[in-house]
Amino acid sequence: MARNSRKRELKYEINIVPLLDVLLVLLLIFMATAPIISQSVEVDLPDATDTQTVSSNDNPPVILEVAGVDQYNLLVDGERMELLPPEQISAVAKEQLEKNPKTIFLIGGAKEVPYDEVIKALNMLHSAGIKSVGLMTQPI
Repeated sequence: MARNSRKRELKYEINIVPLLDVLLVLLLIFMATAPIISQSVEVDLPDATDTQTVSSNDNPPVILEVAGVDQYNLLVDGERMELLPPEQISAVAKEQLEKNPKTIFLIGGAKEVPYDEVIKALNMLHSAGIKSVGLMTQPI
């Protein structure tokens, strides 16, 4: 009987099966709740405190206003052009840049405008060859 007591020595090991069960249940819970959580984040931007005012009478800025989804207005030399297609905005911006390489380009829009539309406006001006664009904090 002495031999049998040696064979039945206690093994000190962590039983992984219950741990894996708990992990899989947690994984299923996270996978089920992830689509429910909203993907958007509310951003409340603070007021700009360190800004530069653009006021040049001899070189007025070209302002691209984002009015909504695929709704762009352009203000060139005091003349307002409304609801322009992206191709025309790029063409007018390129023309203004060729007339005066020191032209200041600004983008403005309402708080309700999705951020994607501001990115589209930046891409339109970039495709026209404009390297520096300012963002307006005050409405037109």
